[in-house]
Parts: sequence; structure tokens; C-alpha cells
Amino acid sequence: MRITPVFMSLALSLALSACGSEAPDPVPAETVDVPVAADGPKGVSLTDAQVRMPAVGGRPGSAYFMISSDEPRTITGVAVMGAGRTEMHESAMVDGVMSMKKVETVALEPGEPHAFKTGGHHVMLFDMDATIAPGGTTDLTITFDNGDKASIAAKVVGAGGMDMGDHDMAGMEH
Repeated sequence: MRITPVFMSLALSLALSACGSEAPDPVPAETVDVPVAADGPKGVSLTDAQVRMPAVGGRPGSAYFMISSDEPRTITGVAVMGAGRTEMHESAMVDGVMSMKKVETVALEPGEPHAFKTGGHHVMLFDMDATIAPGGTTDLTITFDNGDKASIAAKVVGAGGMDMGDHDMAGMEH
């Protein structure tokens, strides 16, 4: 079988769909202001959490959310129930090429909402459990450098369209 450039482009698009395709606007799931230590640290707001399933089974999914804090905080991890492993990533345009890299921490500035979204910080979800399905919810938990945690029920959504928008994926690095 001869592999054509069109076939290779389609395969690359499918493989990178969880990483770089245009995600729909975050679907409001559950808004949680965490005012007491029992559910998380006081002054942390975690909203609009969404888990996006991969377009192709066995590929990574992704998670997006909004978070803010009344004081400086550093996120050191994000856990999603049903994901065997998670990694925080950051996408950025470097020399005209969109690239994505793993990050160990994300700093929050007081009073400044921080969006985990396509094209910026986001969470990659590996080894997704087959029981996680669009239309449901799953727990998303943020861990801070001091050990505090904040959780929210994240809405699970499908992969969505394959529209790559204005993104030229030809030079995508990962």
C-alpha cells in the first residue's frame, strides 16, 4: 500500500486531535467556590471543568477549566478520575511553529483567573477508562505545592469536530 501525503495529513490530524484541535468553548459544568478547607483551600475558585475524550480510542484525552485564587498559589498536579496518568502541558507558538511541552507547575497570581484551555495550559489524560463517556461527569482534583487540594465534577464531552481552524499542523512539535 502506498502512503499518500493526504493520508499522512489525515493520520497526523487524528493523532494530534486531543492536543491541538480547536476545542469548543468550555461547557459550564459545575461552578464550585471552595470556601472551607473540607473541600479545598479558602479563596480558590474552580469552574467550567471539562474532560474532552480523544477522537481515536487509546489516544490521550484532555481537560480544561478556570481557576483563580485570592493568594499566590502553585499548581503541582491535576488528577482526573478515570485517567491512568495526567500531565500538565503548555502550548505556545515558537518561531511560527505551535509546540507543546510538559510543565511541572503552573503559578497562579492573586485575583487573576487562569484558564486551562486549548492553545495554552491544559491537562493531557492518558490511559482513559472505558467507563468515562460523553454526557457524564468525572472528578477533577487540583493539587497545590503546599498539599492543599480543590475538586470539581468535570463534564465529559466528545472529541468534537476535526476542524483545525487556522492552525497549520504541518510543523507541530511535541
